[in-house]
Amino acid sequence: MNANPKFPPDSPLPWENALDTLQTGLCLVDAAHRVKYSNAAARRLGVVDDRQLTSLSLRPLLSQARRSGRVRDSEIEVEAPSLGEPTALAVRISPLNEDLYVIELRDISEFQRLERVRRDFVANVSHELKTPVGALQVLAEALRDAVSDPDAAERFASRVQSEASRMAALVHDLLELSRIQGAERTPEARPVRVDAVIAEALDQNRTAAELKDIAFEVKGEKGLEVLGSESQLITAVKNLVSNAVAYSPESTAVTVEVGSCPTPDSVTEARTVCVTVSDKGIGIAPKDLDRIFERFYRADRARSRTTGGTGLGLAIVKHIAVNHGGRVDVRSAPEEGSVFTLMLPERSG
Repeated sequence: MNANPKFPPDSPLPWENALDTLQTGLCLVDAAHRVKYSNAAARRLGVVDDRQLTSLSLRPLLSQARRSGRVRDSEIEVEAPSLGEPTALAVRISPLNEDLYVIELRDISEFQRLERVRRDFVANVSHELKTPVGALQVLAEALRDAVSDPDAAERFASRVQSEASRMAALVHDLLELSRIQGAERTPEARPVRVDAVIAEALDQNRTAAELKDIAFEVKGEKGLEVLGSESQLITAVKNLVSNAVAYSPESTAVTVEVGSCPTPDSVTEARTVCVTVSDKGIGIAPKDLDRIFERFYRADRARSRTTGGTGLGLAIVKHIAVNHGGRVDVRSAPEEGSVFTLMLPERSG
């Protein structure tokens, strides 16, 4: 390459600096796999060094492009030392002439991860809906055959109502999760009184709690405010309280405590509002703690069916927390109850 007389011989040229700002990796190589130029993204992806291609997956693609004289598109997986894990790349090799080739590299790892999440989500939804739909079909047939037996008909009708309610709850939670993940425009952030959120969340769970003789205890600071969507925050706290009620023994208590504390790792004086929901329930095994916020993950599937859970409640809480710049944590152990803490930035001023 010809040196630009306005710049020292060893300094990068302006176009090289510009290409180094791209997220797309670019390489100029010859037919012998020698690197004539590579930008920072290509080197960061670990497929080239200063002299040659280091990825064994790229070399056969370059040979195919050389033999055909045509653009070659493919996807490969490489070890990227700077990232510490395998990286999926979309590759395009374009011949410039018989001895020079441009290689474009795009990191598609996140796209593939999201595609896997989408496929898993569709599969899980299909599975979750299949169970109550199948039950409704069987129960409808049994109900038809039991028209001459009032007791059996009443029993089957009650089961139909239960399965229909379960399916309605699942559809409701799916729509709720879709909304908070961006299917609808995010509501404008407004000041929200935490006391009002807790009061409404408890009211929505009061009937279920009374059926099990479970008392609600509210402790902590009053008058705290956060910025966000009141309806979403009510949903988050309601789901935490609902879980606590569902997995608690009869005649126990569910405690909701509110407090303000310094934001961890913050260099400012920002503070965090913590809403903690504690129960004296069955607890969660250590192996399940890292997964309970995943969609459709249930630590105890049999008990979840009994309580009518959809497997989406905690996933909804997690996404609402993230939407508000916060997070949700859990501490639990089998037979020792669970403590869920929703942490949100406190409204200042």
